Amino acid sequence: MPNSYRLTLVTQGILIAALASLILTIFLSIIYYFSSIQESTLHSIVCIAISVFLASALVSYQAGSKGIIYGLSIGLGFFILSIIVYYIFYSGSPSWLVLLEKALASLVAGVLGGIVGAVFKRG
Repeated sequence: MPNSYRLTLVTQGILIAALASLILTIFLSIIYYFSSIQESTLHSIVCIAISVFLASALVSYQAGSKGIIYGLSIGLGFFILSIIVYYIFYSGSPSWLVLLEKALASLVAGVLGGIVGAVFKRG
């Protein structure tokens, strides 16, 4: 069944996105520390989008099809994982606007990455 939906690929993609987000966040923290750039929610959303895009593209490339489905699954899974991690480590509640921005960034980046990965596999 080469065209079936594989949950293991989605799990792998969520873990890749989480690892990429962690690496980008550490890199961004180093930049903040050694420069005069101020922290911004926009920077964290860009890190999320890049991470989810790369993971979705990689997984969709491996799958060869269903790029939108895999991308949406990875984006949604990453968003849920980030909310869980937030509630484990922080006591306050996040802003609804920030949650909406992160959800939108995750889903859009996931879909775009899924499309790119599936198209490159066919090309």
